[in-house]
Amino acid sequence: MKSNNSRIYFLLSFFLLLGAAIIGRLFYIQVIQNNHYKLLADAEHLKEEPLLAERGKVLFSDESNYLATNKGMKEVCVAPREIEDVQKTSEILAKNLEINEGELNKVLSNKNDPWVPLKEISLEKASEIENLPGIYTQPKIQRDYPWHEIASHVIGFYNKNNEGQYGIEEYYQNELKGEDGYWKGIVNAKGEQIFSPFNEVKEAIDGTNLILTLDLNIQQTIEKELSDLVEKYKAEGGTIIISNPKTGEILGMASKENFDPNNFSEEFEKNKSVFINPAVSIPYEPGSIFKPITMAAAIEEGAVTPETTYNDTGEVKIGGYFIHNSDLKAHGQQTMTNVLEWSLNTGAIFAQQKLGSEKFTKYVKKFGFGKKTGIDLAGEVSGSIYNLLYPSSNEKLIEYADASFGQGISATPIQIITAFSAIANQGKMVKPYLVKKMIYPNGTETEIQPEVLDQVISPETAARVAAMMVSVTKNGYGKKADINGYLIATKTGTAQIPGPDGKYLVGPTIQSFLGFAPAFDPQFFIFLKLDKPQGAQFAESSLGPAFHDIAQYLFTYLGIPPEE
Repeated sequence: MKSNNSRIYFLLSFFLLLGAAIIGRLFYIQVIQNNHYKLLADAEHLKEEPLLAERGKVLFSDESNYLATNKGMKEVCVAPREIEDVQKTSEILAKNLEINEGELNKVLSNKNDPWVPLKEISLEKASEIENLPGIYTQPKIQRDYPWHEIASHVIGFYNKNNEGQYGIEEYYQNELKGEDGYWKGIVNAKGEQIFSPFNEVKEAIDGTNLILTLDLNIQQTIEKELSDLVEKYKAEGGTIIISNPKTGEILGMASKENFDPNNFSEEFEKNKSVFINPAVSIPYEPGSIFKPITMAAAIEEGAVTPETTYNDTGEVKIGGYFIHNSDLKAHGQQTMTNVLEWSLNTGAIFAQQKLGSEKFTKYVKKFGFGKKTGIDLAGEVSGSIYNLLYPSSNEKLIEYADASFGQGISATPIQIITAFSAIANQGKMVKPYLVKKMIYPNGTETEIQPEVLDQVISPETAARVAAMMVSVTKNGYGKKADINGYLIATKTGTAQIPGPDGKYLVGPTIQSFLGFAPAFDPQFFIFLKLDKPQGAQFAESSLGPAFHDIAQYLFTYLGIPPEE
């Protein structure tokens, strides 16, 4: 009897201990290790998928032609461990992905690699291979630039880090990028979504669409004209910009060398400096196109009038320095209007000296030189008027004399255009801009309004300088730009280039030609520049005819009737 009781107690004790062990294990798993096993379960049955925002599109001013848009793509990935027939899969992938079959064989045969991204392809091609064992696809959006090199410096590109770089793409990154969303919920063993009240969705918010001020037809016209000029004169580069001087809208902006943003990686390997936009990022000494700025300041302050005369002896001596006219000639008695017509360095110095160094510097700053314009493009620099602020010569006058005809100071093309908007626009200097409208994902729109930066000179002074520039076209070095029936205000500039040692290079120049029309109610402003052209000594020969052709096109295209 005692033996039976012992057995019973033993069995009871055993089952009590076993039960305690099971309960302890369950407590350990369900309570202490709850988070660990929950994560394991979630990994099997919960899934989070990104909902990608579509990057905002960028359109030309007609709102129908895309400068930058998106193409739906899928990235093809393989799980080598799941590949059953390596040879057959390699053959199919090689055909659809245009990848070497031998290379694919090596990738698919490596069972140590669990996941290998291969290539981004179109949605159509992806549908042909998505059902293959071990082949997976995930949605991707590829940036597309339908016009390739056209306006490439304006748009920049969308890089592999999903960021805009250079141009509009970089400047408006926050507006264009949108906000990605996600789907988070329960999936079955095959990874398929299962409806559940616990599923969570955050919808993606697409990026803002941008409508540019750029006119596609004008842009194509100046791109062709610039290519022809660079080729004809074997120039190292060049820039053409068309703007509306009343509003600051940029109607066209082209520079050479340009690039195809669809293939930015290839361009980057060859020469990444090609991405820099010379219109806003590369200053140069403007030369004689600066002379109307000097005249405007002197006339505004009453130091001279367009009819004021001086005796041109062909040179001016300042301390131990001699400054000559570009033609090395003396022209005798000349008016300030003649100074612009024949681009006389001595006359610009005369006007600057009548004005005085302090007031001259004040107006150079008022016209916006030495600071950024604020144009909505990445990479803008300010140019330099350091020599005027901190003159280094003993005489402290040579810097001001040089600057009066655009040497010794530097400016970007966009700074020059902005400064001249004051002369073209009744003394009001306007801010240049490229985006005229933003269209938000909810359909609302914002129109960008023109911005007046400053009333630099009076309307009367602006009109007088504009008339002097018309005389340049009718009687001076701007004759090749003249068009019957229209009053066109122009100015030429052929600037020397400073070398590494600070001395000017012998031979190479930078040639510029600018102007606006109709002169007293301007609808467009044209700026042209060639870097180190060959076969033309002055800008009147290289760029005068090109200005004429572009102006003739714009008169017709914009429907501007003759004045005379």
